[in-house]
Amino acid sequence: MSKPLLMGIVNATPDSFYDGNPQNNLPALLAKCQEYAEAGADIFDIGGESTRPNATPVPAEEELRRVLPLIQAVRQKWPKIPVSLDTVKIPVALEGLKAGAAIINDVSGTPDPEMFRLVRDFKAQIVIMHTRGTPQTMLEQTHYDHLLPEIKDFLSRKIDEAVSCGVPKENVIIDVGFGFAKTRAQNYELLKHLAFFKDLGVRLLVGLSRKTFLSQKRELPPKRKAQTLAAQLVALQNGADILRVHDVRDTRKVMDFYQELEAAQ
Repeated sequence: MSKPLLMGIVNATPDSFYDGNPQNNLPALLAKCQEYAEAGADIFDIGGESTRPNATPVPAEEELRRVLPLIQAVRQKWPKIPVSLDTVKIPVALEGLKAGAAIINDVSGTPDPEMFRLVRDFKAQIVIMHTRGTPQTMLEQTHYDHLLPEIKDFLSRKIDEAVSCGVPKENVIIDVGFGFAKTRAQNYELLKHLAFFKDLGVRLLVGLSRKTFLSQKRELPPKRKAQTLAAQLVALQNGADILRVHDVRDTRKVMDFYQELEAAQ
């Protein structure tokens, strides 16, 4: 059994649903990375545009201004920890890959063939996520006749598109898109049946951290930690290969416990 990987979320944005404005400066972001590195993060996931529901789009120039100095600084300080760049824009992906990003985390749901070819040319990896619409419209597009098969078919087609553009299949990662164009009940169904997607033959990234569907009695993100950790253990038990999280230190404890439990006789 391969060891699941831990991806720490680094939001270089002023409007993240979780971090918000205090994180939007280089010293604070590097301090966050230092905390993650010490806590055992395997990957840094850097993003310069919020994808929360109703988030305001950001021009490529502004997104680059937010992420490039951070990618460059992180690659210099922690050269052994890969950087994932959370972006849907080809110009941002290009400059990020030039700066040393090893993974493009594209949450658009419909990566352009040019994005696939860019990832191929840099011998990088790509995360393909299931969603519908945009952050402004996705919560209006939650009707599915058959949730699991429809998402699986979508991801299967995207894997084929990536491979047809020259991306090795082993460099493709899928994300079922918790919270993206899905109701609370649909998110729960996905979590219970994550193993349904394992026969697609690629790694499975799971991003559950502090999401709204985990809240109890309208809890804000900082109050969703216990549910997040519980959900992440369920995800590991159902085949998650990468956990994308805000709480790196506590999630590392969950992951270590899971590994020990799996190894126990």
